[in-house]
Amino acid sequence: MKQLLPQSGIGIEFRHGNLYAFYCRQTWKRFRVVDRMEIAEYQKLAPQECGKRYREFLRRNGLKAPWTVVALPRSQVLLRMVRFPKGIEKDLMSAVQYQLDALHPFEEGAVVWDHAIWKSDGPASRNPASGNEAPAEPGDIQVLVAIAQKAYIEGLADWFREAGIPVSQFSVTTTLLLGFLSSEIAAQMGSGEPYFLLHATEEAFELIGCAAGKGLVSREIPVGTSPPPDEEKLVAWLGRELDLVQSGLRLEPVERPRVRYCGRGTLPESAWDSGSLPFQAVAAADDASLQENVAGMAAAFAALHRNAPLSLNLLPEARRSFEPPLAAMPTYALAALVVLLAVAMGLRGSLQDWMYSRYLERERQALLPQIEEVEKVQGANQDSMAQLATLAGFRRSGALPLDLLDELTRTLPADAWLQQLQYDGSVVTLSGTAPSASAVLQALSSSSYLEAAQFSAALNRTPDGKEVFRIGARLRASNP
Repeated sequence: MKQLLPQSGIGIEFRHGNLYAFYCRQTWKRFRVVDRMEIAEYQKLAPQECGKRYREFLRRNGLKAPWTVVALPRSQVLLRMVRFPKGIEKDLMSAVQYQLDALHPFEEGAVVWDHAIWKSDGPASRNPASGNEAPAEPGDIQVLVAIAQKAYIEGLADWFREAGIPVSQFSVTTTLLLGFLSSEIAAQMGSGEPYFLLHATEEAFELIGCAAGKGLVSREIPVGTSPPPDEEKLVAWLGRELDLVQSGLRLEPVERPRVRYCGRGTLPESAWDSGSLPFQAVAAADDASLQENVAGMAAAFAALHRNAPLSLNLLPEARRSFEPPLAAMPTYALAALVVLLAVAMGLRGSLQDWMYSRYLERERQALLPQIEEVEKVQGANQDSMAQLATLAGFRRSGALPLDLLDELTRTLPADAWLQQLQYDGSVVTLSGTAPSASAVLQALSSSSYLEAAQFSAALNRTPDGKEVFRIGARLRASNP
């Protein structure tokens, strides 16, 4: 599942006084260089200036502290091959540490080291490596031990820390190249042919040889003298070293064996294509850029495959810097969850109201036929009540007013003139004129139909001296 995700890493190489950094990515099995940078003559610059340029390189690619591998030159690292009997894998580190003082000429405690298992079937198997001793006997375990002076490692780590450049791994160029070319090496060794690799730089050549069942031999050829050796001397030197490599692998001498070459060294380009070399020179890569920058790209490749068998790391664990690309993913996920919860809480009331209104609408639609029936019944009842009220009104306004008029005709004084009669349910209001309004009030008060008769307006007089009255009274609850 891990291989389904894009992997990324950075490789750093020091070559000819310059610092080179390569940012590479791998998706599925496709390995590509995304970006690169060069700091020319970095030793003449302040570490802070180098760090500033490097951090700009990281920001340009959206990186913070990816796994970064620094390729150490072969001249700064001792490679030793030791043998142990099978079955010691669990205690391998203790076994190597027990023999460590015999593997280097430095003072006790003055080195840093790491180890990896080398199997005779090549780097494509569990643990490829490099060394200078004869192959192991059947049943033995060959272990490659990389040793470097602590002062050199600490000094280089201090420079990176002062520059503010996060690094994760220090590894020797030899093992980086073996890991980078592991598929090609395994394929050639699987066909029964030995594999020879010549890595050239301005300071030295490194010749690596390995064969199935024979182990691995590495020889360093320093050429960083001033003036450099001439071409003829250098070619003879390469021939002698190739013979030593074949002898170390216990191979029968072969006339001009095929040797893969990479890097950029002091040998003229014309010499690689000439027949003067004691071997057949074949480019390790078709891409000229890859051919020249193979060590830095091999370091980036190791950063992508940091759990590979050849992943030697001479950088003390306390000095390693690495921030996985997905390290902040839980924080981002939690922040997104909090935002979603806040949005959900904000929309909760509106959403509930909307859902409840939808529910009520569905219920209303379901009850609509019954509601229409009830409304029809209510309408019919209201019509019936209106008809009954009309009939009752006719009854009250028909029979009762005739009786009331008859009563008023009988009781009112003969000289009283009734101009208006208002009848509203149980209240009767009379307006008119009479010589004596008090006599009219007294007559109404003595009526068997009316009660509580009283003036409802002030009395006035007409020009002929009669009083204008307005009297209000209530119908009695039960009439005789």
